[in-house]
Amino acid sequence: MPKVAILIYSADDTIANLAENEKKGIEIAGGEAEIFQVPDVTFTSETEQQEEEGGKVGKTNADYPYKILTRDTLVEHDYYLFGIPAKFGNFPVEWKAFWDSNTGGLWAKGSLHGKIAGLFVSGGISGKGDTEMCIMNAMSTLVHHGIIYVPLGYKNAYKELTDTDDINGSCAWGAGCVSGANDDRAPSVSELKVHQLQGKAFYDRIKDL
Repeated sequence: MPKVAILIYSADDTIANLAENEKKGIEIAGGEAEIFQVPDVTFTSETEQQEEEGGKVGKTNADYPYKILTRDTLVEHDYYLFGIPAKFGNFPVEWKAFWDSNTGGLWAKGSLHGKIAGLFVSGGISGKGDTEMCIMNAMSTLVHHGIIYVPLGYKNAYKELTDTDDINGSCAWGAGCVSGANDDRAPSVSELKVHQLQGKAFYDRIKDL
């Protein structure tokens, strides 16, 4: 039975919540998954300083029960779902620092070549440009490592992706969530459903490989 590593960075509960629903979808399909959290970066950003002064403090790895993502995690697993909170249409610094600081040797050896991944995201606003661009930019890293990308597509979530009466941050590139400009919007029932659908579809795709 293939085991999926769900690899996330979550500064609040949004991506962690989405990851739990991706995991639930995998389990519905009869699979198994474990969630890992990207290591914290030790500096405090200007935004985080402002949030602390206003009484809102960003979460750290210590606030979550997940194991910390390492190079060994990537090597030991063949299937990944990456959870990324979009920052200006790209990785947040924690994700970028992990790739740059930990995977150069893996790239040189081709250690991740042929492994399979999907992506899910959150973004601050309801337009999909930010989250779609985040996935596209993340794919550059996957391509350099030779990781095969599996998109969500429309087949398994057509109703949710085409519903104009409900905000849904998901797109054909991957499941998503609109978190609000202040990261204070909880994922909707529709968004959580799409993440479960993505987890299930991803596992259905890999279970016979």
